[in-house]
Amino acid sequence: MNEVGWGKSYYYPKAIIHVDGDGFFAACEVARDASLRGKPVVTGAERGIVSAATYEAKARGITRGVPLRDVKKICPEAIIISSDYQLYTLYSLRMYEIMRRYTPEVEEYSIDECFGDVTGMRRVHKKSYEDIARAIKADLQRELDITFSVGISCTKVLAKLGSKYEKPDGFTPIRLMEKDRYLDATRSDAIWGIGPNTAALLTKHGVRTALDFARKEEAWVRHIATKPIVEIWQELNGLSVLALATETKENYHSIQKTRTFSPATEKAPFLYSELSKHIENACSKTRRYNLVATGLSFFLKTSEFRYRTHTLTLPRPTNVPGEILHALEPYFMKVWKKGLSYRATGITLLGLREALPEQLDLFTSAEHTKGARRLFAHVDELTSKYGRDTLYLASSAQATAARKKSADGTGVGSASDYRTHSLFTGKVRKKSFSLPMIGEVG
Repeated sequence: MNEVGWGKSYYYPKAIIHVDGDGFFAACEVARDASLRGKPVVTGAERGIVSAATYEAKARGITRGVPLRDVKKICPEAIIISSDYQLYTLYSLRMYEIMRRYTPEVEEYSIDECFGDVTGMRRVHKKSYEDIARAIKADLQRELDITFSVGISCTKVLAKLGSKYEKPDGFTPIRLMEKDRYLDATRSDAIWGIGPNTAALLTKHGVRTALDFARKEEAWVRHIATKPIVEIWQELNGLSVLALATETKENYHSIQKTRTFSPATEKAPFLYSELSKHIENACSKTRRYNLVATGLSFFLKTSEFRYRTHTLTLPRPTNVPGEILHALEPYFMKVWKKGLSYRATGITLLGLREALPEQLDLFTSAEHTKGARRLFAHVDELTSKYGRDTLYLASSAQATAARKKSADGTGVGSASDYRTHSLFTGKVRKKSFSLPMIGEVG
């Protein structure tokens, strides 16, 4: 078959595309609020450190992990906002959906990255592999209003090297016969999967670039390194050995819920109710994915942007909100301090793992635990049918009422006015707002 125009097969014995969102969290905020475009925007107000920054902020010296107290010193005009992980997840889901238009083999690598194997899809799309990658990039940026950097090559490691090669808004095809010049321009410690200890070991052996590493004999690599590093060496040499994990991700290491409110308040009962509501919402998500939490972290943020926090280990793994709230209760009054005004609350469920049948200890009522699980199974069923807040804990009543009052999206930190169209698979419609279809194709 004449493959001129569709791409030479010896360029891409396999064709793997890697898509990487540029400054993803901050870019999502700019995409939904055009007034932020071109400005130094920073997310992470709820954590006290920078979670993400636009490239305008990065150009002024702001990087991820910088304490927010230092951001205004570095860049006085920086716009600091709370992270909206629900919004970012929605954009992420749409990213995966767009990739799946071109191939069913998609790995949801992270919230802002994915791989796609388009091998054999030239005939389907009547395009070369590189043109397929360009079309994916164009669809992503047109529909999500976010720039993405895209790499395409014959292995996952080389494709990821391509997406990192030129950011932001980069497009880098690494053809098999041309890969050495890209490897030569990549430090060994910048290779995907090479950690600092391995990089230090390679440096001791005179390996300073990815090309130095790729040119080593396989026997030498197997002698000094473990199997994962050998697989990276193989991928750098154009041999595809890392398969795409194409199952949909339904697991988490942690789940965070936060809310910023206005006006600020000193009232302990309201703040406790806010934490209760966060725990309810987070537990609903853990049950959806059959997970239990083993730890909890919570915070109260003052009007001066100072965080009062506590982290604790739960008595046993659970996804029942009442049990988690009971564990939090003794520490709440130690974190809350009279006379301070608070503007945000948040919790993080930690150490999530699959919910498995467990042997209860002598001091745990099996009947009580089974009853709680049955109760919340019914709560989840009603929520799915009638929407969130159909039933809720009495301890969450004040927070639930406050959320309903701010359902028009006017409250500080609220994003409800952007969630007004339709639902993604697996999400439930809420009485106060629904979830968006981002960048609908007309």
